[in-house]
Amino acid sequence: MAKIGRAIVKVPKKVKKGQVVTIRMVIIHPMETGLRKDKKTGKPIPAHYITHVDFYFNDKLFTKINTSAGVSKNPYFAIKFKPTESGTLKIFYEDNKGGKWEKTVQITVEG
Repeated sequence: MAKIGRAIVKVPKKVKKGQVVTIRMVIIHPMETGLRKDKKTGKPIPAHYITHVDFYFNDKLFTKINTSAGVSKNPYFAIKFKPTESGTLKIFYEDNKGGKWEKTVQITVEG
């Protein structure tokens, strides 16, 4: 089984100045609502879901996504972004059980 909280991020490593890029991201997470029951025991499966995802570029927040239990398992996010300089993309995300993760990607802006 894949590790909870692991993120797969796809973004071009090099972009032209002024180019709009799409950040594509999947987070491995069960995203349980708390409403389902375990088929074997009949007991409710506790809620466990991502509460928010924050996108920073060079330490400046540019997008914040608030999520809830209604988001599907292993959620996919696609964010448009236009970097004006080279730098570091940092993505922070948290779940309702205190799990905290970070994913970092370098982006180079050319001429």
